[in-house]
Amino acid sequence: MKNLTLLSLCLLSAMSLADPLSQTQLNELWKDKQKSADEIVKNMSEAEKIGQLFMLDFRYWNKDSKGEPAPFLAMNDEVAKVINQYHLGSVILFRENLIDTPQTVELINQLQASRSNLPLFIGTDQEGGYVTRLRVGTEMPGNMALGATRNPALAELTGMIHGYELSSLGFNINFGPVVDVNNNQNNPVIGVRSYSDNKELVEALSTNYIKGIHKYNLLTSLKHFPGHGNVSSDSHVDLPVVNSDAKAWRSTELPPFQYALSHGADAVMTAHIIVPALDNNKIKTLSGKEVDTPATLSKPILHGVLRDELKYNGLIITDAMDMGAIADNFDMNWAVETSLLAGSDIILMPIKMWDSEAVTRLDNMYRHLESEAKKNPELRKRIDESAKRVVLKKLQQEITAQPVDLNNAQLVVASKSHKDLENMVSEQAITLIKNDNILPYVLKPQNRILVISDENPRNTLIQKHLNDIANETGVAIESQTAMIKLAENTLSAKEVQSLLKGQDLVLLTTYNLKDNPANAQLVVNEANKENIPVVVISSRNPYDIAYLKGVKANIAIYGITGFDITNNNRNSLETNIRSGLRTLFANPQAQPLNPPKGLLPVNIKNPQGNKILFPYGHGETYNTTH
Repeated sequence: MKNLTLLSLCLLSAMSLADPLSQTQLNELWKDKQKSADEIVKNMSEAEKIGQLFMLDFRYWNKDSKGEPAPFLAMNDEVAKVINQYHLGSVILFRENLIDTPQTVELINQLQASRSNLPLFIGTDQEGGYVTRLRVGTEMPGNMALGATRNPALAELTGMIHGYELSSLGFNINFGPVVDVNNNQNNPVIGVRSYSDNKELVEALSTNYIKGIHKYNLLTSLKHFPGHGNVSSDSHVDLPVVNSDAKAWRSTELPPFQYALSHGADAVMTAHIIVPALDNNKIKTLSGKEVDTPATLSKPILHGVLRDELKYNGLIITDAMDMGAIADNFDMNWAVETSLLAGSDIILMPIKMWDSEAVTRLDNMYRHLESEAKKNPELRKRIDESAKRVVLKKLQQEITAQPVDLNNAQLVVASKSHKDLENMVSEQAITLIKNDNILPYVLKPQNRILVISDENPRNTLIQKHLNDIANETGVAIESQTAMIKLAENTLSAKEVQSLLKGQDLVLLTTYNLKDNPANAQLVVNEANKENIPVVVISSRNPYDIAYLKGVKANIAIYGITGFDITNNNRNSLETNIRSGLRTLFANPQAQPLNPPKGLLPVNIKNPQGNKILFPYGHGETYNTTH
């Protein structure tokens, strides 16, 4: 075997690395992965090394006939040339790229066929919940919903389903799990993407998720180091600051990363956040403003904490560099160079590769890094180190470019068994936060239900599942819908009274009330005056009840249709609302369709944040409170 490996290395030395490595060659290289990685990188040009450090998105390519960005759904000569000639190491795909299983399989096969040398890392963000990328796939109810189940086995099951479906499509890395501790109720970007505000629960669920997904040879990436849970602004549009002191950070944010890294995590994704307690070195933004260094650009954080203190030697991947926190504040060539010097191995999305004009910007970035590497031995060393780390991980994981079997993918992705398991998990998660003898609502032969939410798609989804419940229980449900912006102050009491007239039950589906709950409060007030029962469905974060008074019944479902800022797109999380609605009702024989089982995975505090209204672990049932 040793002689065969040496022979393969000699052959590799003689060939051009611009040629795709065949499966036979890969099989030989896998026999001594460390030596193979050393030899591969030794024979790479500087441009080939840089290529291994980039993960680009081709979310769109050029414009359609209406002048709108055209989603990139199938390989074309221009993109194939970019991947091959720039020796690209990795590609990330988004919801825009993924229509259905046949198209996804074909696109990923085409991407791998366009490679320059080694097989590509093909990644996506299938976190579960509302951050999911597969349009046809099994989302699972999301991390905070898993937190509400308190069941590590269900986190492992979620990882297995994600791993099975993604690997069947040709993906080899998933950007998850999120191990941020959501200890800031006002966090605008993490929220239900986090398992909990309890670090031990985050540790248990994230590591079991990793255990599940690893059964299908999929790499994982922890999000978002050094912890994105305690912020009040969104790094997609801003540069958030974490004001915890070092002691608080080490006691809360750090432990889940430490625990997951010791339990098999493959990569760590950086956060575009400022943590002065870890790095207060000043840098200037494009506007000339002095700020502390964001973690993605911070050597004290990435090298000092991750590499030196935690002894972590796996991949460090940046969060998307085109997010506002970086792109709006720093020159991108400088930011990429600085992030590499800080310790990053893979630079995610430094350029929006959405049209042929972006190729010029990519070329300039390569030239910049090559030029700077000639002048800066430290940068040259960092490029070598990271290229070797990326190549070694590909060999260790035995990443292949073999075409994916479409027939198998169609049997696996969104299979009935996966969808049934998805519903089972979500039914375990629904949390009854408050109930003043309103629930379960026992269905009568005839029922008139008013459905109110911020968006028509949500109302339509709720109506669909009310119809399913009517069919299941043999009753009639006449549902009326009203689309009302609940976090605004636009309604009059007379308008609400008109909507309430003749209704037996009101389902008030809230999404985010922390800024202005006026319309939602008016609905609750007027319904209470008329003695019409109102159930507040907290459809995303469970905190909405903190901003309302007089609520008699409230459930948290941890996800519904809504805008996903991580993808600039809409997602529909159907399993959560299905399970939530089933939790509200009992059949005419007074048997609950889904007795509530979930426990709050977070504390719900008052708007001032100085009093806990509903503690971690709270959850009512239809018999007792526990």
